Amino acid sequence: MPEPSNQLTLTDAVIRSATMPPGKAQHYLHDDKLPGLALRMRATGGRTWVYLFTKPGVRGTQRKTLGPWPKYNEKVARKAATIAAGDVFKGTDPNDAKREARRQQVAEKHRTTLADLIVEDSPYQTSLTGRQVVNWKPAMSALRRGLKEHAEGGVGELTRRQIMAAVDRVAKTGKRGAAKDLRKHTHTFLEWCVGEGYVDHNVLAGYREPKETRAQRVGRRTRGRALTDEEIIKVWHASGKLGTFGLLTRMCLLGGPRRSEPTMIEWQKHIMDDRITFDAAWTKMGLHHDVPRSHLVDEVLAGARHFQRATSDYVFPSPKTGGQMSGFTKMVDRLVKEAGVAKFTMHDLRRSLRTIMSRCGYDNEIQRLCVGQKPGGIDQVYNHDERWIIRKMAFEAAHDYIAELIGAIRVGKVVRLQRTNPLDPIKAELLGRLREHYAAKMA
Repeated sequence: MPEPSNQLTLTDAVIRSATMPPGKAQHYLHDDKLPGLALRMRATGGRTWVYLFTKPGVRGTQRKTLGPWPKYNEKVARKAATIAAGDVFKGTDPNDAKREARRQQVAEKHRTTLADLIVEDSPYQTSLTGRQVVNWKPAMSALRRGLKEHAEGGVGELTRRQIMAAVDRVAKTGKRGAAKDLRKHTHTFLEWCVGEGYVDHNVLAGYREPKETRAQRVGRRTRGRALTDEEIIKVWHASGKLGTFGLLTRMCLLGGPRRSEPTMIEWQKHIMDDRITFDAAWTKMGLHHDVPRSHLVDEVLAGARHFQRATSDYVFPSPKTGGQMSGFTKMVDRLVKEAGVAKFTMHDLRRSLRTIMSRCGYDNEIQRLCVGQKPGGIDQVYNHDERWIIRKMAFEAAHDYIAELIGAIRVGKVVRLQRTNPLDPIKAELLGRLREHYAAKMA
């Protein structure tokens, strides 16, 4: 039974002047005219109308929330409590209707088909684009192609065996990377489904890919490669015959961006007097990076001016639509054939630039900064120095290296096979001065 001190006629005026007892997280005020009607007060300031009742065979007092005060005033609360009291008198639970509505909502979500969630402009695509996920297009494409056999089934009916069978089918075609991407994107998609209530759990949770055997590691081709000097010469000259795509290829070799990044640079926004800048919004790591305008870079930009479109500000527009360039696979195959070199990918040009910088004596940290990769360890949190001067030196050395290969006019001296950082002598000199300063101070 409620304490007598808590029983009073609940009116809006009484509630307005009521205060919380000190030291309590919540407190109930019980109405003395309508049994079961109460106001729940919380230390956070919230005040809610509730109806308290008991159920035969169930221990304790049950509670039905009627609504917040003052949005629901005394008159509305008494009417709702009277309806709830009638349900209790009839032997039904006042919360049954709310529970049934929740069950129907969950059941409706579970009946949602996979196709409903991954088609164009679907809820999942909207979620990815709303979070500004850079690779949302490859993610959606992998789901649509890999799980198309189960598209008309309920997303809650998708099993781990069905998903792994789809992954195995892709792997058997020789596309090992595509198979790994399908599993990764499906796992992420199912985690989103759990969060949104479409499924109760992620059927891929806890999955671990079997550890590679020694024979598999030996037999597997090393991921990616760097082009040799002879290949760089051939690819550079062959790219001159492939229009806008050829110029974009040269930019990928000179700047080390991922293949999609140059497709988004615009003349007015990203071409500066001294550099080309790549926005953080498009990059995989969310880091902007810049490429200095060396002699070779200016040659590429001058060539791109001949393909400039009146309807587009893209530096490297699609030769078909004038919009953002795509369809790299076929264009790279054509470049490989034209150059007469072993097969490579656009990402191998990025690896080639880093390899050249290493040959010129620049360490991995500088190389990562140049191509927009995250710094290692805690440096990415505390060191916000862009180190533009040393990055510019690394690019200029690499461009001079390439210029010597292709026979272009060079703007500086090529540094070949120098295994020390060019800034090391400066650091050594500064440290020497510090030692002399402290030695003189201690004397």
